[in-house]
Amino acid sequence: MFCSMVTVGVIVAKFQHDWPGHVAAGWSAVALIWLYIAGFGATWGPVSWTLVSEIFPLSIRAKGASIGASSNWINNFAIAFFVPPMLEAWEWGTYIFFAGFLLVGIFWVYWFLPETKNATLEEMDRVFNSHTGERDAELLREAQRDVGLTAFIERLGDATGRDLEKKEGSQYIETL
Repeated sequence: MFCSMVTVGVIVAKFQHDWPGHVAAGWSAVALIWLYIAGFGATWGPVSWTLVSEIFPLSIRAKGASIGASSNWINNFAIAFFVPPMLEAWEWGTYIFFAGFLLVGIFWVYWFLPETKNATLEEMDRVFNSHTGERDAELLREAQRDVGLTAFIERLGDATGRDLEKKEGSQYIETL
Protein backbone atom coordinates (compact mmCIF):
# COMPACT_ATOMS: atom_id res chain seq x y z
CA MET A 1 0.00 0.00 0.00
CA PHE A 2 2.87 2.34 0.84
CA CYS A 3 4.52 1.63 -2.50
CA SER A 4 1.22 2.21 -4.31
CA MET A 5 0.82 5.64 -2.74
CA VAL A 6 4.41 6.70 -3.42
CA THR A 7 4.24 5.46 -7.01
CA VAL A 8 0.94 7.25 -7.66
CA GLY A 9 2.45 10.41 -6.17
CA VAL A 10 5.42 10.15 -8.54
CA ILE A 11 3.18 9.44 -11.56
CA VAL A 12 0.92 12.40 -10.76
CA ALA A 13 3.91 14.71 -10.16
CA LYS A 14 5.51 13.73 -13.46
CA PHE A 15 2.49 13.54 -15.79
CA GLN A 16 -0.26 15.73 -14.29
CA HIS A 17 0.26 18.48 -16.85
CA ASP A 18 -0.36 16.23 -19.88
CA TRP A 19 -2.71 13.32 -19.07
CA PRO A 20 -3.96 12.98 -22.69
CA GLY A 21 -0.37 12.47 -23.82
CA HIS A 22 0.33 9.89 -21.09
CA VAL A 23 -2.75 7.70 -21.00
CA ALA A 24 -0.83 4.60 -19.88
CA ALA A 25 0.60 6.47 -16.90
CA GLY A 26 -2.90 7.65 -15.96
CA TRP A 27 -4.30 4.13 -16.10
CA SER A 28 -1.30 2.84 -14.14
CA ALA A 29 -2.09 5.35 -11.39
CA VAL A 30 -5.73 4.24 -11.42
CA ALA A 31 -4.70 0.58 -11.19
CA LEU A 32 -2.40 1.35 -8.26
CA ILE A 33 -5.21 3.19 -6.48
CA TRP A 34 -7.43 0.13 -6.99
CA LEU A 35 -4.63 -2.04 -5.62
CA TYR A 36 -4.35 0.29 -2.62
CA ILE A 37 -8.12 0.11 -2.01
CA ALA A 38 -8.06 -3.71 -2.18
CA GLY A 39 -5.12 -3.82 0.21
CA PHE A 40 -6.74 -1.37 2.60
CA GLY A 41 -10.04 -3.26 2.57
CA ALA A 42 -8.28 -6.51 3.42
CA THR A 43 -5.86 -5.16 6.04
CA TRP A 44 -6.19 -1.74 7.70
CA GLY A 45 -9.91 -1.24 7.01
CA PRO A 46 -11.25 -3.88 9.41
CA VAL A 47 -8.70 -3.12 12.14
CA SER A 48 -10.89 -0.52 13.82
CA TRP A 49 -13.59 -3.17 14.22
CA THR A 50 -11.51 -6.23 15.11
CA LEU A 51 -8.86 -4.75 17.35
CA VAL A 52 -11.28 -3.07 19.75
CA SER A 53 -13.32 -6.24 20.03
CA GLU A 54 -10.18 -8.16 21.02
CA ILE A 55 -8.43 -5.84 23.44
CA PHE A 56 -11.21 -4.70 25.76
CA PRO A 57 -12.37 -6.89 28.65
CA LEU A 58 -15.97 -7.99 28.64
CA SER A 59 -17.09 -5.38 31.19
CA ILE A 60 -16.16 -2.46 28.92
CA ARG A 61 -16.12 -4.12 25.48
CA ALA A 62 -19.37 -2.48 24.35
CA LYS A 63 -18.13 0.98 25.34
CA GLY A 64 -14.76 0.35 23.70
CA ALA A 65 -16.40 -0.89 20.51
CA SER A 66 -18.68 2.15 20.41
CA ILE A 67 -15.71 4.49 20.83
CA GLY A 68 -13.87 2.59 18.10
CA ALA A 69 -16.85 2.80 15.75
CA SER A 70 -17.27 6.51 16.48
CA SER A 71 -13.60 7.11 15.78
CA ASN A 72 -13.91 5.18 12.52
CA TRP A 73 -16.86 7.31 11.38
CA ILE A 74 -15.20 10.59 12.41
CA ASN A 75 -11.99 9.65 10.61
CA ASN A 76 -13.91 8.63 7.48
CA PHE A 77 -15.72 11.97 7.57
CA ALA A 78 -12.41 13.82 7.94
CA ILE A 79 -10.89 11.95 4.99
CA ALA A 80 -13.92 12.61 2.78
CA PHE A 81 -13.97 16.28 3.83
CA PHE A 82 -10.26 17.14 3.55
CA VAL A 83 -8.95 15.02 0.66
CA PRO A 84 -10.62 16.91 -2.24
CA PRO A 85 -9.14 20.28 -1.17
CA MET A 86 -5.80 18.55 -0.52
CA LEU A 87 -5.81 17.12 -4.05
CA GLU A 88 -6.45 20.59 -5.46
CA ALA A 89 -3.82 22.35 -3.35
CA TRP A 90 -1.11 19.72 -2.90
CA GLU A 91 -1.84 17.56 -5.96
CA TRP A 92 0.77 14.76 -5.88
CA GLY A 93 1.79 15.70 -2.32
CA THR A 94 -1.51 14.31 -1.04
CA TYR A 95 -0.40 10.80 -2.00
CA ILE A 96 2.98 11.28 -0.31
CA PHE A 97 1.23 12.65 2.79
CA PHE A 98 -0.86 9.48 3.14
CA ALA A 99 2.14 7.29 2.30
CA GLY A 100 3.88 8.94 5.27
CA PHE A 101 0.98 7.94 7.52
CA LEU A 102 1.19 4.39 6.19
CA LEU A 103 4.89 4.29 6.99
CA VAL A 104 4.27 5.54 10.54
CA GLY A 105 1.48 2.95 10.87
CA ILE A 106 3.81 0.15 9.83
CA PHE A 107 6.33 1.10 12.50
CA TRP A 108 3.60 1.56 15.15
CA VAL A 109 2.16 -1.89 14.49
CA TYR A 110 5.57 -3.55 14.44
CA TRP A 111 6.94 -2.00 17.63
CA PHE A 112 3.94 -1.01 19.77
CA LEU A 113 0.96 -3.24 19.01
CA PRO A 114 1.15 -6.52 20.92
CA GLU A 115 0.62 -9.80 19.09
CA THR A 116 -2.87 -11.16 19.71
CA LYS A 117 -2.70 -14.09 17.31
CA ASN A 118 -3.94 -17.33 18.94
CA ALA A 119 -4.65 -15.51 22.21
CA THR A 120 -8.11 -16.06 23.67
CA LEU A 121 -10.18 -13.17 24.94
CA GLU A 122 -9.36 -14.27 28.47
CA GLU A 123 -5.63 -14.02 27.72
CA MET A 124 -5.84 -10.41 26.54
CA ASP A 125 -5.25 -9.24 30.12
CA ARG A 126 -1.90 -11.01 30.06
CA VAL A 127 -1.04 -9.50 26.70
CA PHE A 128 -1.79 -5.97 27.94
CA ASN A 129 -0.59 -6.49 31.55
CA SER A 130 -4.04 -5.79 32.98
CA HIS A 131 -6.15 -7.40 35.71
CA THR A 132 -9.57 -6.18 34.58
CA GLY A 133 -10.58 -9.57 33.18
CA GLU A 134 -9.76 -11.28 36.48
CA ARG A 135 -11.98 -8.79 38.32
CA ASP A 136 -14.73 -9.36 35.74
CA ALA A 137 -14.46 -13.15 36.19
CA GLU A 138 -14.69 -12.78 39.98
CA LEU A 139 -17.80 -10.57 39.62
CA LEU A 140 -19.32 -13.21 37.31
CA ARG A 141 -18.62 -16.00 39.82
CA GLU A 142 -20.10 -13.87 42.61
CA ALA A 143 -23.22 -13.16 40.54
CA GLN A 144 -23.58 -16.86 39.73
CA ARG A 145 -23.40 -17.69 43.44
CA ASP A 146 -25.82 -14.87 44.37
CA VAL A 147 -28.53 -16.06 41.99
CA GLY A 148 -27.98 -19.67 42.98
CA LEU A 149 -26.71 -20.87 39.65
CA THR A 150 -23.75 -22.81 41.04
CA ALA A 151 -25.96 -24.53 43.64
CA PHE A 152 -28.52 -25.34 40.93
CA ILE A 153 -25.85 -26.89 38.72
CA GLU A 154 -24.58 -28.97 41.64
CA ARG A 155 -28.13 -30.19 42.40
CA LEU A 156 -28.70 -30.89 38.73
CA GLY A 157 -25.58 -33.06 38.65
CA ASP A 158 -26.68 -34.92 41.78
CA ALA A 159 -30.21 -35.47 40.39
CA THR A 160 -29.03 -36.79 37.04
CA GLY A 161 -26.29 -38.92 38.51
CA ARG A 162 -23.72 -37.20 36.36
CA ASP A 163 -20.31 -36.82 37.88
CA LEU A 164 -19.72 -33.12 37.36
CA GLU A 165 -16.12 -32.13 37.53
CA LYS A 166 -15.80 -29.19 39.90
CA LYS A 167 -13.59 -26.51 38.50
CA GLU A 168 -12.77 -23.02 39.62
CA GLY A 169 -15.37 -20.31 39.03
CA SER A 170 -17.12 -19.88 35.72
CA GLN A 171 -15.31 -22.82 34.13
CA TYR A 172 -17.43 -25.09 36.28
CA ILE A 173 -20.61 -23.67 34.77
CA GLU A 174 -19.26 -23.74 31.23
CA THR A 175 -18.35 -27.44 31.33
CA LEU A 176 -22.02 -28.35 31.35
